[in-house]
Amino acid sequence: MPALPVLLFFLSAGSTAQASEGDTSEWLALVSLGGPVVAVLLLMSSVALAVGAYKWIQLRAWKDSTLARIRSAVDLWMTGDAEGATSALEEIKLPFAQIVGQAMQWLGAGVIDRPAVETELSRLVQHEYDRLNRRLGVLEQVSYLAPLLGLLGTVLGIINVFQGLADQGSAADAGLLAGGIWEALITTAVGLCVAIPFALLHAALQGRVVLIGGAMQDQLTRLMGADLYKQS
Repeated sequence: MPALPVLLFFLSAGSTAQASEGDTSEWLALVSLGGPVVAVLLLMSSVALAVGAYKWIQLRAWKDSTLARIRSAVDLWMTGDAEGATSALEEIKLPFAQIVGQAMQWLGAGVIDRPAVETELSRLVQHEYDRLNRRLGVLEQVSYLAPLLGLLGTVLGIINVFQGLADQGSAADAGLLAGGIWEALITTAVGLCVAIPFALLHAALQGRVVLIGGAMQDQLTRLMGADLYKQS
């Protein structure tokens, strides 16, 4: 988990206050300090980590070298080497390679209704783009909601501290106030520790998806305009 080192730092900082719970695990100690808000943040972090790992593995197949091989296949098609282009695409295990191969088959067969072909190819490419973009919203929402939840936990904790001080009246202890605020601020720290790495991860994955989408659209446009180069 990206936020784990920072979370463990807060656990070690609070070990003195939690000495009586020495046999409690670090995660339970963190939840004990931060309350249910921290438990929710840790759950969100686990879900986001799983989604991020899944998307990272999914996008690994879309290497720059693989996209370059598809581009080379389109280059062969544009020079009139349809057989070489088809053979090159068969070696690429990507859905987009199959879409390009289907486009070459339709265009090579001399399909009259080219607008229908272009529309269908655009639909297929958009479907693949949506598949790559799916679930990235989970990372975005976690990075957006985690700081707010952390702040909510801090506000609730401070309210609880001041309520206890009000009940004590003139016998209120300043040390109790400081300790209560320190524990309340843990939720904000945990929220930021969860939000920052997943915000960066979302930006990286989203940027990669946009780059892939642009590459797919570019090759589709080249295929539809291949006749212009053949005629020249």
